Amino acid sequence: MKVRVGRKKLLEPTLTELPHGPHGLARELVTGSQRQRLLYGVTVVVADRGYLTATIADIAAAAKVSRRTFYQHFPDKEACFLAAAEAGRDLMIEHLERVMREVFAEPVEPLEALRLGIREYLTLLRDEPSFARSFYLETAPAGSRAIESFERCQHWFAGFIRSWRAGAGPVDPSVPDDAYLAVTDATNEAVRRTLRAGGDLLELEDIVLYIHRTLLGLGTPAD
Repeated sequence: MKVRVGRKKLLEPTLTELPHGPHGLARELVTGSQRQRLLYGVTVVVADRGYLTATIADIAAAAKVSRRTFYQHFPDKEACFLAAAEAGRDLMIEHLERVMREVFAEPVEPLEALRLGIREYLTLLRDEPSFARSFYLETAPAGSRAIESFERCQHWFAGFIRSWRAGAGPVDPSVPDDAYLAVTDATNEAVRRTLRAGGDLLELEDIVLYIHRTLLGLGTPAD
């Protein structure tokens, strides 16, 4: 079974640059374009330089706006990064939900559905290197508010896995509820390690599936 749900790049601006001089564009379109480009710009700059060394000047340059325009949208670098993190994660979740609706629209074994979901998640991160590096490697340096935002996303993943597990057959009562968060934590660490090493995220498919099966009491293929 192949999953085919099209999408554009996360946080990719609709307009990459506004025309110079009088252009007659609505004010809402102008400010919306500026904000989109700032969210994309902070993602690219932080992925390339790291959160701590990225500057507002870097972000404004990547977004093709002035520092004055930056401050019209955000009070500081942290606010811009947080907005990009939350927007990117919302778009990622939207995409994964669409994919899984398509998966479950056809008869499919629960473990095969899980594998397809894992594959799509890893494919998305592989195809979004700036997003992956910014928000999986640079969240901690960005501080407590960024970490809290990331953890909210992890609770969504844990809830999704819990729902999937409930439909995959009898649940082992010895598996604690915190196991679902442990699955997301272990998966994230595998992703971070691979990103730091410059490896291929798709090669994690089997290990991430193993993490799910083991921590959720599903056994392994050899069982």
